[in-house]
Order: sequence, then structure tokens, then C-alpha cells
Amino acid sequence: MNEFAALLDALLFTPSRNGKLRLMREYFAAAPDPERGWALAALTGELVFDEAKPSQVRALATARVDPELLGWSYDFVGDLAETVSLIWPAQPGGGHVPSLSEIVEQLKGASRSEVPGLLEPWLDALDPTGRWALLKLVTRELRIGVSARLAKTALAE
Repeated sequence: MNEFAALLDALLFTPSRNGKLRLMREYFAAAPDPERGWALAALTGELVFDEAKPSQVRALATARVDPELLGWSYDFVGDLAETVSLIWPAQPGGGHVPSLSEIVEQLKGASRSEVPGLLEPWLDALDPTGRWALLKLVTRELRIGVSARLAKTALAE
């Protein structure tokens, strides 16, 4: 997941089309299967987790931090994934950092009631960039300036 999170972070801050293509080409060349396939599905908007909802993310964060602080932070930042990724209390030795494949495979078979139990240890294990990428992926809010066509072009090259 760390590699995919780094890709998303780099894509977000890369304004040029050619720069985005280069980043995705490098990622696709280095990523093993099935990571590469799941990443392409995520970048093209084809990866859907129907049982994961932003309200679950908000409830998890409310259980970990002061609700008033969370509310103020969200009002200031304006993005739930970014707010939670930054405000989530760090857990030293937070556990196993999941791969993108692990996350997808476990969430695909999860019920709505199981999703928070999956997200919490992953949020503990990941750094802020990883948490941000996880939450963007899960809530389908990947707005990083990459169209499905651009992602497919990068893979084809």
C-alpha cells in the first residue's frame, strides 16, 4: 500500500500530463501482479467498495479523537480523508502494513458491519500518506487529475 500511496501523492502534486504518465509508467513497471491490476482499477474508477461509507470513517475517527477537534479540523481542511489521515493518533509499531491486494481482497468480501474492523488496524499501521490513500480509495474520492484514458495509456506504454 505504501507504494500505491506514494504514487497517488505524487500524481496529486504533478501538474503536467507527461509527468503523470511517467509516474504511472514507473509504478506499473515496478508493481507486481495483482497490485498493478488493482491500481489500474482504482485509477480508472472501476474499483468499488459498496459497503464502505464515509460515515464509517467519521465514526472511527470520532472514537479516536475529540469529536469537537475533528469537527473543527474537518471544517478547516474540507476533506474527510485528509482530515482523518492527519488527525489519526499514531500507533508506534502499529502492525502489519497491508498491500493494496490485501486491502482490496478483504474489502471486496466484507459486509458493512465488518468494514470498520478492517479499516481501524490498517489506519493504525499506515503513515499519514498511506491513511490518506486508503481512505480516498475506500470512499471512491480519488481526485488526483488522472483520467481513465491517461491511466490506460500509461499501462500500455
